[in-house]
Amino acid sequence: MKMIRRLSLVFGILMLLLTGCDKTTDGKWMVYEETVCYPYWVHTSNDNKTKDQLESFLKDDGIIPLKIRVLGEREITCEACACLTGKRYEVLVDKSQIGYMNYWGFEIK
Repeated sequence: MKMIRRLSLVFGILMLLLTGCDKTTDGKWMVYEETVCYPYWVHTSNDNKTKDQLESFLKDDGIIPLKIRVLGEREITCEACACLTGKRYEVLVDKSQIGYMNYWGFEIK
């Protein structure tokens, strides 16, 4: 009887450990197209600093970025704030955080 209890306990612990390894996020890529009027988290001369600043900005707002990518080359073709620069920022977040990302100007990829 004690052996059955021990086996049941070991089996129960193993089940808890194994189910804790399941994927807990349903990721979705969000994209921000950079304009001439940069957000404050953009560091114009260093993409790695921009990634760090963007990650800090999102975490401070309660958004957990799973991955961040900076793509494209910055090319200023006009001076209006609505003009795109060619840089884009892609952030992988859980689907539950899409609304927060939309608030900050990110769109679903």
